[in-house]
Amino acid sequence: MTTSRPHPAGGASRPDDSRPLRVACVYPGKRFLNMAAMDGIRFVRMAEALARRGHEVDIFLNRTPLPKALAPRLRELSLEHTRWDEYDVVKTFFHHGFETLVAHGGGEHPFIVSKLGSVVGREHTEGVYFFGAVRESLFATQREIARRSQVVTVLTNQSAALWWKEHGYATQLMQVPTGVDAEIPQLGPDPYPGLGITEPVALYAGNLRDSHQQPELNRFWQERLNLIGTRLRQRGVRLVAMGNGETDLLDPEAVKHVGQIEMPAFWNWQRHARVGIVFAEGPVQDNESSKLYYYLRTGLPVVCERPAPNAWLIETTGLGAVVDFGAIDQLADAAVALAHERPRVDGVVQHMVRYHSWDARAALYDQVFAAAPAWRASGA
Repeated sequence: MTTSRPHPAGGASRPDDSRPLRVACVYPGKRFLNMAAMDGIRFVRMAEALARRGHEVDIFLNRTPLPKALAPRLRELSLEHTRWDEYDVVKTFFHHGFETLVAHGGGEHPFIVSKLGSVVGREHTEGVYFFGAVRESLFATQREIARRSQVVTVLTNQSAALWWKEHGYATQLMQVPTGVDAEIPQLGPDPYPGLGITEPVALYAGNLRDSHQQPELNRFWQERLNLIGTRLRQRGVRLVAMGNGETDLLDPEAVKHVGQIEMPAFWNWQRHARVGIVFAEGPVQDNESSKLYYYLRTGLPVVCERPAPNAWLIETTGLGAVVDFGAIDQLADAAVALAHERPRVDGVVQHMVRYHSWDARAALYDQVFAAAPAWRASGA
């Protein structure tokens, strides 16, 4: 398994001249993919990066009945008439992607690589914020993933430890964290004055958790946004939140919620903010914070609560502050200081591109993918 601090990947080409592998990428069994949400971004960006490494990649979204070229070596297809045996590798994304594959007859493919955003336990596990019937359903899917997959990828060391505890060591496990775009649009106009905001902006860029799957976190984070937003506004900083999820508890005097912002406009909102906010899910947390990678990719200083497993990125880059969980005043103090006196960002953007781009993440699959043809030929 890779370490929690992945090594850089040089270039965007495959390390040998063997034939391109045919790779199927499967996530939602529906026509709509939300590209303002992190799951949709991860799905498409990883497929694009695998294609840049020389693989022939098909993504399945059910939006078009005929194959549609998206980029060199990258197509979009429908799930309805797929022949899974034409692919060397089938790569599923999250629990729903694996469920979609099985529902469309691909569950017996001999080389399935299953990516998980979260790992749950058969019982409630400290640090994993899924409960009751939702957790039970996710765990049932995980059992099938463990049975049918050759490789499972997780985001953090904590998730890896939980996987081994629940499912043993028979399935090869990899750690492949979230990546970031190597290239982003040029700086555009500041969107905040159009909202009547003239103060420095503290940005919370990310969803408020699904109110059906994680209602406890949804309520908890709305309450915390209200608290931090009130403290920031008292000190001349405006809190802006974006993303999906229920917002019925948000205080508009404390938090300006702007809904989902589509790529590529999203980058501009980050670049014109002064500091990014990262909440932990609780005093213990297994899952990483995807938004932390994205803030740092634009050189945005970050205030992050300590339980986030990838809070070490702030220590590595020196761009921001890590505070104790639930220390709202400590978080506010750090955010105000960064908003009013933004630190230098020399080398941070380059570091994020070199070590944490989607191309660097895709390179982690090279050795795994290289084994697929021989594995299939052996009938293992």
